[in-house]
Amino acid sequence: MRLSARELEKLFELRSLIMATASRRTARSASKNGASNNGKSKAKATRTSTSVTPQKLADTLIAAAQKKFGVKLDTREERIGKKVGYATRERLGKNLLGLAKDDFSWDTWNKIFAKIFGEPTNLKYSPEIVAQAMAIIYHDVPTEPEAAVQALIEYNDRSLEERNKREREERENDDLNDIEELLDDDEDESDEEDLDFVDEADDEDLEDFDEDELDDFDEE
Repeated sequence: MRLSARELEKLFELRSLIMATASRRTARSASKNGASNNGKSKAKATRTSTSVTPQKLADTLIAAAQKKFGVKLDTREERIGKKVGYATRERLGKNLLGLAKDDFSWDTWNKIFAKIFGEPTNLKYSPEIVAQAMAIIYHDVPTEPEAAVQALIEYNDRSLEERNKREREERENDDLNDIEELLDDDEDESDEEDLDFVDEADDEDLEDFDEDELDDFDEE
């Protein structure tokens, strides 16, 4: 059956309408799925970021270093406590050494310090409390807790740097002394070789001197 031109035109319009409707549905579905996927990705990223805290990450690093290398990494609080402890014990000890002179003993002082404050690596009190106690004794230690702690940390760092410098100088002096001893040994061996050479040369001259020549010398 042949369709008229009018009927064909309506058929094409209907076909175009159907195709446009299907296209819009596909676009809406894709957009919906994309938004859903993005939402899931964002939610996943949010959950991941919120589940990892600085404390948890630090604990993981400390555990990994201990397990793989047998190394105990100190936390910030532990490092500050040690610096404050060592600085306090050293500064008070040097002060007492200057005052008590011959009556002072580092071993005795270290025991007294341990009873009062604990060991530098394991203080009985917080670094702030120890630092404020030092501020009562020394005028150059600030009374404000954080500033007092910082002052003792800087004291400890300077002291450590000075000790390292002295140790380097001592090693360098030891190396120089070793070199000088080696040079002295070489010179002694060289002198002995020269003396041996002279003795051997004299012996050779005597051997070359014929007995007939000695007789001639006696006759003259």
